[in-house]
Amino acid sequence: MLFSDVIGQDQIKVQLQRAVEEQRVSHAQLFLGPSGSGNLAMALAFAQYLNCENKQHGDSCGTCPGCTKAQKWIHPDIHFTFPVFKVDKKETCADWMPEWRNFISETPYGDYEDWVRMNEIDKSKQGNITAHECQEILRILTLKNFEAPYKILILWLPEFLEKEGNRLLKIIEEPPDNTVFLFVANDQERIINTILSRMQMVKFPRLSEAEISSTLVEKHGLNSEQSKKLAAMSEGDFQAALHFLNTQEDGNTLLLQEWIHACRHSNVKALFAWNDKWIRLGREYQKSFLHYAMHFYRQMLLQSAGLDVSDKLTPAEIRTAREVEGALSPDAIAHITGLLDKSIYFVERNANARILITYISVSIMQQFRGQYKQNNKPFFLEWEA
Repeated sequence: MLFSDVIGQDQIKVQLQRAVEEQRVSHAQLFLGPSGSGNLAMALAFAQYLNCENKQHGDSCGTCPGCTKAQKWIHPDIHFTFPVFKVDKKETCADWMPEWRNFISETPYGDYEDWVRMNEIDKSKQGNITAHECQEILRILTLKNFEAPYKILILWLPEFLEKEGNRLLKIIEEPPDNTVFLFVANDQERIINTILSRMQMVKFPRLSEAEISSTLVEKHGLNSEQSKKLAAMSEGDFQAALHFLNTQEDGNTLLLQEWIHACRHSNVKALFAWNDKWIRLGREYQKSFLHYAMHFYRQMLLQSAGLDVSDKLTPAEIRTAREVEGALSPDAIAHITGLLDKSIYFVERNANARILITYISVSIMQQFRGQYKQNNKPFFLEWEA
């Protein structure tokens, strides 16, 4: 992968390129950033750049033997470690390498949920980086380089190392010559402190709406209106924007309007009929729709405050927002937005769809009727307790 393939993060690109030019590459770096920010993509591009045989101004050449192998994920001096599952006698990174190459080729901005979903892993199975993998890392990194200046380990999601990561402490502190560790993480709190204290941290911010929007236009052929809307919904996560692109349908707005109408008029019969329709949707579409609804209510809140949201909502959505904003207080809109945000979490974890959507629908109906009280404890998992 080239640096030019990585969306945004220009300051980090310059920082990494300068470190190579000045021969002060840190041997242990933690690329820390939220999902979809491009930290994995940057690690892949940086590894290729380190071992490029004909570096261009600010990027790999993309054509030398080193780049060719790196772009196919088969470079003998670039190694990968990642969470794996015990499935069909496959339990090591070597066993999962074909799936891993497919994953980073198709979804370099993906997260752990995407890795699980792509491989159709049972949710009850937990990914892990085992003691065996740590021993394999030690074995591989003590070997001589095959052909490149640097021997590189890209370890995706060190959050899954747990106490087994302590086996790597010595080699991280005293690595063989020209060995580089690139750890790619999303959650600093889940990384053991002994690992964290030995890494140079590179923090990745969320991507801007403009960066995501322009990429959707240039590489996916969207028009400006579509791209801006998806970028606003994605909240700086490029993979989320692609997910919305792949699951959105023209009926999204109509489905939302039907839901709002039933909730606003306390039409219980229509509300439960709508719930049945939503339940029949696939889990991925359910999640996508909740993201869409959350985006709508957020923009509605901004519109009620007098801000221009014409570049974030379609004319039909703006009309719907204007029709109902007088029936909801700003606090009610904020409550609904938070409720939808928490609901997405439970959809991802296979919550009972009927219980979930019934609770959400009744809660929104109560907001329209002005009956919700902040000190009431809801019956569903005490979300707001």
